[in-house]
Amino acid sequence: MNIKNQIRNSLFAKSISLAKSNPDKICLMVLFDALFIVSFFILKKFFDSFAGQIPLPTTAGAFYTFMIFSLVYYLIVLFIYSFFKYGTLHFIKSLFSKSYFSAARLWDFYLLNVIIAGIFFGIMLAFNLLLASLKQSYAPYVFIVLAIPYFLSLYVITNISHSIFYAGNTIKNTLKKSSGIIFTNMKFYRETVFIMILSAMALWLVFLGSGYLVRYFTSGNNIAYLITYGYFRQASLIVIDIIAYVIVLINRISFYSLMNPPKSHK
Repeated sequence: MNIKNQIRNSLFAKSISLAKSNPDKICLMVLFDALFIVSFFILKKFFDSFAGQIPLPTTAGAFYTFMIFSLVYYLIVLFIYSFFKYGTLHFIKSLFSKSYFSAARLWDFYLLNVIIAGIFFGIMLAFNLLLASLKQSYAPYVFIVLAIPYFLSLYVITNISHSIFYAGNTIKNTLKKSSGIIFTNMKFYRETVFIMILSAMALWLVFLGSGYLVRYFTSGNNIAYLITYGYFRQASLIVIDIIAYVIVLINRISFYSLMNPPKSHK
């Protein structure tokens, strides 16, 4: 009974309840995320049409051209992401209190994301140098050990920073507060990380177990196995993507609630 109460009173459960009571705002969040994905693929297709005209970076001039082209591409992608995430944060804030959309701080929000991206890009380069210095047989295992905390840290600090910033903090205060929380107060946000890890493990086990069931029921018939597994793989990827997205969506609400508790809303 105690476990049921803990689950019912958990931050994730409260965020789900808040989302269920505001379906219109949740639909707008989903719409903004969908628009970002569509915009990303349109932009990618647009840049791909120019990428074929850029010579391979075999000379210094070609290398600098390639680097500038890549930098412009990623900065534009980051701006599009910032624009739609900024709108999503408006809808999240409106779940807790009245909120009026204003793009006055959108540029600062973009700069915040540029800084975060730059920091983690630098860390990634350091990891690449470390992996390059290792024996090839050890590199994949070291990569896994480094990649998991790297992406979890990126996920956590991004959501914490966005939630703190949208509550009215400056870029400097946002970075100071978010770095302080992520490195010194893990208990504060461990539930959101635990939900991500637990969900990933559960989805992996379901996918693995379903694969064995497909193999068991189609054993002895290779054609049936290949056909069934092909459909199963496509369906599984769709289901996993949907569940993962829902968890990320709910966790955004949880992060904002953590960084801006209800008592702080006026």
